[in-house]
Amino acid sequence: MRSLERLRHLYSHILKTCGLFAGLLTFAVMCLVVANVALRYSVNAPVAGTLELTEGALPLIVFLSLALTQYNGGHIKVVLLTQNLPATPQRILAVLAMLAGALLFGWAAYAGWLTTAKSIAIGEIERGSIRYPVWPIKAAVCFGMILLTIQFLLDAMLLALGGTLNEPHAEEQI
Repeated sequence: MRSLERLRHLYSHILKTCGLFAGLLTFAVMCLVVANVALRYSVNAPVAGTLELTEGALPLIVFLSLALTQYNGGHIKVVLLTQNLPATPQRILAVLAMLAGALLFGWAAYAGWLTTAKSIAIGEIERGSIRYPVWPIKAAVCFGMILLTIQFLLDAMLLALGGTLNEPHAEEQI
């Protein structure tokens, strides 16, 4: 189990890097929107491509931080039905939930890869005041779902072996 905990910890460095990138991208979008508003109202010259760039950045911000949120135990979790169960059934249900999450996001990553490949094949571009290829955004979304799938699998193995996850305080759980 120690090696699994070590692997999970090492994997968290990749997740933290993606989270840092998502945070910097959030800050950049905020600066872009503020500049757009300021220039629009002060000199009637908005920043070209603000809408397109913001649309492209939002999926990156969301999907590159999903696995880090799972690692930190930050996703919403409802324990109303399981909180009064004995420890063993709680652990079994938690492992099953992690495996279900891995299955769902693994499938979504596969579907995301198919759409990324199609986007590359047809040369899909964002149309608007600026143009750029869409496939890098689709690839990053797929990458984020792969990261989340791996995190779910690591969490499932850790729980199955008797380990514990990073969980919020009990009063924060619903």
